[in-house]
Amino acid sequence: MTAAVLGGVSFKGGAGKVWGVITGVLILGVLSSGMQIIGLGTYPQYVAKGLVLLAAVGFDNYQKTAKVKKTS
Repeated sequence: MTAAVLGGVSFKGGAGKVWGVITGVLILGVLSSGMQIIGLGTYPQYVAKGLVLLAAVGFDNYQKTAKVKKTS
């Protein structure tokens, strides 16, 4: 779910692209690997991924609202 949102698929519906989802998966993979390399525990990794998900959803919501305001 996080990889899809990072890749540009909206929670509110709309179009997403496969390449975007693949990019989201790669971003999460690099993030996970990096956190394991620096020795973070499991719980901080879940928290970091959750924060990334919240940021992606917030940014998506911001883009949708800005687009609606611009067309109005």
